[in-house]
Amino acid sequence: MKKVLSHALIVIGAALIVIAIALPIYVLPKGKVIPKDVESYTVTDETEGRLLDAAALAAGKPVGDNAKKRECRGDSPTVSCYIWPDVPLQNQRRVIAQEPTTDKEVTLEAGNTVFRTDLPEPQNLIAATIDRVTLTRKTAFPVDKPVSSFDMTSPTVGGGVAEEDTPVFVRDGLQYQFPFGTEKKAYPYFDGQVLKSQDIDFVDKETMKGETVYRFEQTVAPTELYPAVESRLNADGELSAADKQSLAALRLKFPASTWGLSRDEVDGWDEDDETGPEVEMSRYYTVNRTLHVQPDTGVIVKGAEEVWMYYAQDDEEAAEMAKPENREKELANPTRTALYFPGEFNQATQDSQMQRAKDGLSQMNLIGTYVPWGAGLIGLILLIIGFVLHRSARKG
Repeated sequence: MKKVLSHALIVIGAALIVIAIALPIYVLPKGKVIPKDVESYTVTDETEGRLLDAAALAAGKPVGDNAKKRECRGDSPTVSCYIWPDVPLQNQRRVIAQEPTTDKEVTLEAGNTVFRTDLPEPQNLIAATIDRVTLTRKTAFPVDKPVSSFDMTSPTVGGGVAEEDTPVFVRDGLQYQFPFGTEKKAYPYFDGQVLKSQDIDFVDKETMKGETVYRFEQTVAPTELYPAVESRLNADGELSAADKQSLAALRLKFPASTWGLSRDEVDGWDEDDETGPEVEMSRYYTVNRTLHVQPDTGVIVKGAEEVWMYYAQDDEEAAEMAKPENREKELANPTRTALYFPGEFNQATQDSQMQRAKDGLSQMNLIGTYVPWGAGLIGLILLIIGFVLHRSARKG
């Protein structure tokens, strides 16, 4: 009986030691993949922003207290008359796994909405997007296939609603998830406005809720949106009526006086012409982005984006407007701002994202540390007992 028991203990002990070795070396790495049922919901704090009211511009009705301003009276108000200087804004985004999803790849669909909190639906809509991307579950990077899409709905300057449906394309940057084992280095990060990736830089290591997080920062320099959006919409060789309507909002042509320009700033302004020649301006986009990432799980636990869209005549003027002193002046008294939105995850979102990260850490610690140590210790004890019983049985 002792002989049988000793053999059983030795076999079980050896098996437990093998399991203890296999879990951190083989099982844990295979478990470091994006779940097939991933789902997250993020919301920003309500914050004061700036907004060019497309409907008001179309109707020629200055907004709020702007109607009292001298430049907003008469038949040709300036563009500044249609800009809300202190509108409450908020952003919400839901990311959920969709088909096709396999053992190696996961498709994510992100519904993102920017809206006013002082108006009911649907009048509160500023922009809504549906973004689909297929990621490699192990690396969190997009697959190298033309399967990504980015569709947007937003009010137009004409008072309607424009829908941009981009043809499928290939993207190469991170966006909703960083890799497991995030490193202290720059990563390519995809921007949904300019529809391309550029590096987001590691800046510092910090502590949040008792956990180590890495802070990454990225600034997208002033970028003209029309060429970026037009090239993506025209990737299939044609522009639909909806595409053209959407693009129209990115380049506006008004008399010089409507832009608030003076005679000294515009060439060819006739002395007897009160409004001046038409001047076309293009919408530019810039953003300061800060992300806090829990490095072991790659979960973005805190995100902040200071988005600014504004109109300028060319790249040189856009860069000049973006200088700190000019930027501050424009935002204090907006004359060409289309949208300014400094959004940051609210506390509830930060808490839920951190809990996602902690849940992932707990699972990794269980598989990679606690179970292996426990199995190894128990296995070693069983081996010792088994060998002792085996020697005892041989002597008996």
